Amino acid sequence: MASHNRLEDEDDFGGDFSGSSSAQRSGHKRSFEDIEDDDDDLFGSKGNLKVEETAPGAATGMILALREGLQNCKDTLATCQMDLVAAKSEIKKWRSSFQNESFIPSGASPEPRLIINYMQTLKSSEEALREQLEKAKKKEAAFIVTFAKREQEIAELKSAVRDLKNQLKPSSIQLCCMLSVLLGRLEGCCWIQQFMKSSYG
Repeated sequence: MASHNRLEDEDDFGGDFSGSSSAQRSGHKRSFEDIEDDDDDLFGSKGNLKVEETAPGAATGMILALREGLQNCKDTLATCQMDLVAAKSEIKKWRSSFQNESFIPSGASPEPRLIINYMQTLKSSEEALREQLEKAKKKEAAFIVTFAKREQEIAELKSAVRDLKNQLKPSSIQLCCMLSVLLGRLEGCCWIQQFMKSSYG
């Protein structure tokens, strides 16, 4: 009878022999609330509580990140809109500057193709002018060399003329001799004239 009562006591809470024996020895029996808590723990209810506690923080961080990304997109959009307005203003300015040019037909708008063709024509003209400028510079350099040679020849000719003049000029001694001869001849002529006058006077 004693063993039968023991089995009934053990089956009351569905415990095993060792567990029920220890419970009986300690004089404490487990309640239904403890058993239900243990069953819930088998499915990780305590872990779910932690996830539920951290989930609001993660959602808040994600919302803040999305708001920041949206603000960055708005800032980028505003910058792009400002650039677009500036580009439109620049295009309008270029159109107005080309509107009255001679290469634009009357009543026609300055299309990009017309402007590109005109720019290519200007570029070709610029290259031709540069070639002409290079040729003119070469001619100028050759003329400068020729002019320098002519100046040197003129200087040499002037020096030769001075030498000839110096050679043609009589020396001082020769001048004295010539003057004395001339004076002697003049005196002789005067003496002859006086003699003739006295003789035939």
